[in-house]
Amino acid sequence: MPRLGVLILGEHPPEHLREIVRHCEALGFDFFWYADEKFYRDPFVGLTVAAHASTRLRLGTGVTEPYARHPALLAMAIASLDEVSGGRAVLGLGAGGSGFPAMGVTRRAPPTALREAVQVIRALLRGETAELHGRVVRVHGARLFFPARGDLPIYVAARARRMLRAAGAVADGIIIAPYASPPGLRFALERVAEGARAAGRPPEALDLAARVDVCVADDPRTAREAVRPAVALPLWISYPNLDYLEPLDLPPLPPAVLEVLAERRYERIPEAGRLLPEPYLDHLAVAGTAAEVAARLRALVETGATQLIVRPVPAPGTTLEDLLDRLAAEVLPAVRSVTRPAAGARGAAAPGRP
Repeated sequence: MPRLGVLILGEHPPEHLREIVRHCEALGFDFFWYADEKFYRDPFVGLTVAAHASTRLRLGTGVTEPYARHPALLAMAIASLDEVSGGRAVLGLGAGGSGFPAMGVTRRAPPTALREAVQVIRALLRGETAELHGRVVRVHGARLFFPARGDLPIYVAARARRMLRAAGAVADGIIIAPYASPPGLRFALERVAEGARAAGRPPEALDLAARVDVCVADDPRTAREAVRPAVALPLWISYPNLDYLEPLDLPPLPPAVLEVLAERRYERIPEAGRLLPEPYLDHLAVAGTAAEVAARLRALVETGATQLIVRPVPAPGTTLEDLLDRLAAEVLPAVRSVTRPAAGARGAAAPGRP
């Protein structure tokens, strides 16, 4: 049976966030992920609110990054959250990109940066003195001045080939996004398994989380239109490196979309979404009626995902809570009924230890 997570952006004030967290826990979700979307509310503050509003949910950054936030500070922050939550913290780490143009931050050598960041964070969480003069990350004689959990799980978010392999080599769990169809997810799982085996690690020890943007509506067209900005966001973040689209049967991006992506203006992401060809919605989001969404999510679990992280995208005229209720009542029971990934669908089939 797959584990179920929900991803929330920092759009909600603390009072509303508390209610969302309580609602997610009552509905049976296992993980609560909170995005580090720059210029929204701070993820570690939000997750501290979530810690006080819940008793069971695992709480993770979904995801933070090692460029604007030094890995030593990430170790400090996640260890503090783990202390507040009674050992329920999970660190989700990726290459980032949101807000980088506005802050003048450059994303350099992401696979190397993630490997170096994980090395430093793990050392600090184990109570060691960290020393690294890396290609991207540098730390000299750093250590935490309070006890931390040395085996705190670290998940790495990835979609490009080299990032997927790097994640398989170093992470406890992999957050695969935005692949939302079996061909894309299968490609990603194979690259993760390659990285794990090359590092002498068993792929079956990893938690393999498919992170998908989801909208449910009685009118499937309404649901599909609602997810367009969500599909455009990772395109904007990854541009100009869009190699992750190659495993998918997609038409070329229209010149008008490429023009918007190249301008690097965050506020134009919805415009890029409106211009996307329909097949992009099929492979990079899950949207439709409850029955359609349930079938699509089941297919991802049968392909090999051991966790589904849904980012709820409400249809116009509905609320986040409305969508969470529909997912819990009409979609997730069918997903939970999948007892094991399809044999041979990927190189790693069992849930990991995190």
